[in-house]
Amino acid sequence: MGFTYKKKMIIKISKIVEILKILFHQKGGMNYLLQKNASISSFNILNVLSKLVPDICTIIDVGANIGQFTLASHRFYPKATIYSFEPVPSSFKGLTENLKNISNVYLYNLALGNQNGEISFFQNEHSHASSALKVSNYQQEYIPQTKQYHEIKVQCKRLDDLIIEHDINSPILLKLDVQGFEIEVLEGAAFFLNKVDYLVLEVSFISMYDNEILFDEMNSYLKEKGFKLVAPVGALLDSNLVIPQLDMLYKRVSI
Repeated sequence: MGFTYKKKMIIKISKIVEILKILFHQKGGMNYLLQKNASISSFNILNVLSKLVPDICTIIDVGANIGQFTLASHRFYPKATIYSFEPVPSSFKGLTENLKNISNVYLYNLALGNQNGEISFFQNEHSHASSALKVSNYQQEYIPQTKQYHEIKVQCKRLDDLIIEHDINSPILLKLDVQGFEIEVLEGAAFFLNKVDYLVLEVSFISMYDNEILFDEMNSYLKEKGFKLVAPVGALLDSNLVIPQLDMLYKRVSI
């Protein structure tokens, strides 16, 4: 039995175990798993998050894709108001369809960044990897399904210029899944960031995108903004069983 085969079997068995855990979880069940936007990783992140942060009133879901994190968030925080942002038109169509029966969700067909206007965006055939940055050689090698992408134009806004339109209740969670574009989003939320209580974002230890900021620099940036690292709440496993990314929870400790 080859090593590659063993790795594939480990990944498959792990996925089956995770599905079974969700199936018998009080927030999951078959009803959750049958949703088009059901996600093992999003469910697991929210499961961990809800234990560390039991009370959230507002969730800002940046990089919502087809609503995986938003759906799981609604399961664990059913009373929270959720604002979901997704720039890719085809993904936004799925987002709209998948969340049409949830009343306390507001959807925006936008990218968030540090400028207002049209920007170039790389729509990936593996939609989770779509980004304003190009996929790195490392990611293309070890996550081969991310190799195919094409450039489109999308509308981009600063979060500071959008969020003032709404009355936002605390505690506030800002979730970023923007594939290497985190600093740009945070720069465009300089004012709003002072109101954020918790932050969940992907941090990379190996460049998944060209010109992406890695963990050390990101962690230093967030410390300067008054946030403290609490714990990892999720992980990405590549085909070589390496963990190049972690989903990290940060908490505001000062303003």
